[in-house]
Amino acid sequence: MWGIVASGRFGKSAQIQALAISLVLAVAFAVTLILRPTIRPFANLPAASAVERGRRVYIAEGCIHCHSQYVRPHSADVAMWGPATSLDTIRSQQPPLIGNRRQGPDLSQIGARRSPLWLRMHFMNPRDVSFMSPMPQYSYLFRNRRGDDLIAYLSSLKDERHWDAAAHWQPSPQAWQQAARLDGARLFNEHCATCHDPSGTARFKWSASFSHVPPDLAHDRLQRTTAPSPPEIRTALARISKYGIPNTDMPGHEYLPDDQIAAITEYVLRLRAH
Repeated sequence: MWGIVASGRFGKSAQIQALAISLVLAVAFAVTLILRPTIRPFANLPAASAVERGRRVYIAEGCIHCHSQYVRPHSADVAMWGPATSLDTIRSQQPPLIGNRRQGPDLSQIGARRSPLWLRMHFMNPRDVSFMSPMPQYSYLFRNRRGDDLIAYLSSLKDERHWDAAAHWQPSPQAWQQAARLDGARLFNEHCATCHDPSGTARFKWSASFSHVPPDLAHDRLQRTTAPSPPEIRTALARISKYGIPNTDMPGHEYLPDDQIAAITEYVLRLRAH
């Protein structure tokens, strides 16, 4: 008898406790609904520009896990990627996109360093234009407007000051000396032939899309090197190899050491001399 009474008493107590917990949860849920900010999917946001939509694609695709948007001051970053990023610029971003890790290049000045066509080629198949790139293909983004929006956003990331330092850069005498020990032909085939060899992959696939088809560096006239003397021509070619040509589809190879840039330059000059 005592067991039955006790069971009934404690059973009723448990029911009261369960009811109280349910009431607390219900009140908490109601308060959350009232106080929480309204969360709307991107599709329901007011009309945005292509750049704004592209920034959302950049975030959604997790680009911050491999690419930074932060050029560190007083470091090798400035020589490769352009002017140092100011703290005011970072604070103005919502959210900031300084990146988690830099496994690929910094993108702070990517709009100054790469043309929309180059970006498209790279998204479609990175290894067509970037030797042994570990980046995966993002061709699926171009099944709708997301790919074009992402290119619009990346193209907006530029500071014209990037070209101030590039305009005066040249390899050091030591870099030219070290270049003699490197295989310029191999470096050219890895980094340049895709566009500048008649049978190059990017040249073949995208010839109809270039505003100007890249020259065959063995035979075509060099339109961007008007320097009168051989040393100046050599410096001009090295500068183009390192930083590309502003407002064209010619990219730079900022990530290559100066001696490799010098070796590529020397190989191109030998190629043209035959």
